[in-house]
Amino acid sequence: MKKKFVLFALTLLLTATSQNAVWAGEILERIRQTGVITAGTRKDATPFAYINEKGEWVGYSIDILEIIRQNVEKELGKTIRLKLVEVTPQNRFNKVKNKEIDIECASSTFTWERDKIIDFSVSYFASGTKIMRKKGSSLGTIDSLAGRRIGVIPNTTNEQAIKIQQPAAIIVPIKNRIEGLEKLKKGEIEAIAGDGIVLQALQLENNNGDRFEVVPEFPYVYEAYACMIPEDESAWRGMVNYSLVKFMEGIISDQPQQVEMYEKWFGEETGVTPYSREAINDYFQGIVDGYEWIPLISY
Repeated sequence: MKKKFVLFALTLLLTATSQNAVWAGEILERIRQTGVITAGTRKDATPFAYINEKGEWVGYSIDILEIIRQNVEKELGKTIRLKLVEVTPQNRFNKVKNKEIDIECASSTFTWERDKIIDFSVSYFASGTKIMRKKGSSLGTIDSLAGRRIGVIPNTTNEQAIKIQQPAAIIVPIKNRIEGLEKLKKGEIEAIAGDGIVLQALQLENNNGDRFEVVPEFPYVYEAYACMIPEDESAWRGMVNYSLVKFMEGIISDQPQQVEMYEKWFGEETGVTPYSREAINDYFQGIVDGYEWIPLISY
């Protein structure tokens, strides 16, 4: 019940910051003229955006971008191409702010501070800060992190969460999660702090299930993933939100195409990183409730 309440509260937060669009702006017009959506995403954020063993750019967020592309193509009545551009935790905000990219979708979290310089879509996933530790470690509760070396990517919400929740933790900067995993293996840090769903993927994809584990059961801080777009582009944001809400309606109402996509990444048995359908349905329902229901015809 606590988990559902917190997830529902997140939906209200993201919905409140994403409504009242006015159909105007240069991004959508640029897309109309060029036929290209320039989208920023990641190469190291399994299962959201990463490079697979075939060298292909794949992930849940990549599929979300494709859904947006399809909807824009339908609305504009012309062929639209998706151009993917790699972004990092360090440069993603400036690339959006400076309109070098039209949108960023990966594993970026809404914060009020970030909202001062960029805009966010409705949320399309919820996670939260956890840690990955060696099995047998006593680390887990927020109190247990005091005086312990915790690897964190700088300037992320995970770093902020650990600093706020446990100021006595020893923060060790890491460039990325792969570097963090190597430091954890060598004993240079005692845990990696990150989004629980991404840490779980890191654990699984490196066949480290017997050596490491992600804890605690519930995150220290819940976070809402959303796409980022340049400020004051309400026409573009409205189209992005329309695409996302329609997708979420499909999940809630068990539409085969949307469910198949979700199960590919998060299915309990077949997904890259399992995540409860019940939990995500509750989360999506809270978002959809803030909008008019979209008829799911020929999606």
